[in-house]
Amino acid sequence: VILGHEFAGTVSAVGEGVDHVKVGERVVVEPFMYCQTCEFCVKGDYHVCPDLTVVGVHNVGGGFAEQALVPAYTVHKMPDSVPSEVGALIEPITVAWHGMRKGNFGPGQTALVIGAGPIGLTTLICAQAFGSAFTAVSVRRPGARADTAARLGAQAVIDSSSTDVVAAVMEMTKGRGVDVVFETSGAPESITTAIGAVRMGGTIVSLAVWLAPAPCDYMQMLLKELTIVGSKGYNKPDFPEAIAAMGDGRIIGAEEIISTRIGLADVISGGFEVLAENRSAHVKVLVTP
Repeated sequence: VILGHEFAGTVSAVGEGVDHVKVGERVVVEPFMYCQTCEFCVKGDYHVCPDLTVVGVHNVGGGFAEQALVPAYTVHKMPDSVPSEVGALIEPITVAWHGMRKGNFGPGQTALVIGAGPIGLTTLICAQAFGSAFTAVSVRRPGARADTAARLGAQAVIDSSSTDVVAAVMEMTKGRGVDVVFETSGAPESITTAIGAVRMGGTIVSLAVWLAPAPCDYMQMLLKELTIVGSKGYNKPDFPEAIAAMGDGRIIGAEEIISTRIGLADVISGGFEVLAENRSAHVKVLVTP
């Protein structure tokens, strides 16, 4: 399988019966493939389809190629105002957009984003698009990701290696805590941080890919009467909504997340190896075939 599930491009050919996109149009791929017939797909919740597969991960080749063949229903047209390289970020932006909806986040609310990787930073710009009054970002160490969070307008960037994140958030919110914590890091200790930093009756949204179980203080969850919700990918309304928000300027600054641009031939040495050696020095490496 050719990797790459976050990609945009130009249509070079269409199959019989495809009429919602034309040859020459710029599009972005929503990489979820699903059965379209189960109870979840019928409701538009295809992201929890038992037969879900992902373009560039499972049985269909993805964006690390000069061309990709994908089902017509996975393709969305991009607005003229969205550059193609920014279009490649629509997939992770939509992950964050879905997290906003799962957390019932809205205008005037406050947030803490734990983690400043691509999903953390897209969560930051989506929180701003949803009308956040205050958004802090917690990072594990100084570097490119912390610097990007600051450039993107986070009201506070907290280095968790040297600062007590919960204490800092409580000081900034005058002891109240934030309305919603978006956990994007997958670090085991982050749930404890989230429970401590969120207000009474607040919400914690888990967007991270967890590589190991994390401890959770259920007594604090009970005493603060918290809502903890998982946010997996995206479902029916998210891609069109996120694309529209990028097109009309509600989502801004996405290009800041691209820290490096490389060619397809350099994807190993200039992409995977660079990120493996020093992830904090980079955010999103954009590959152009």
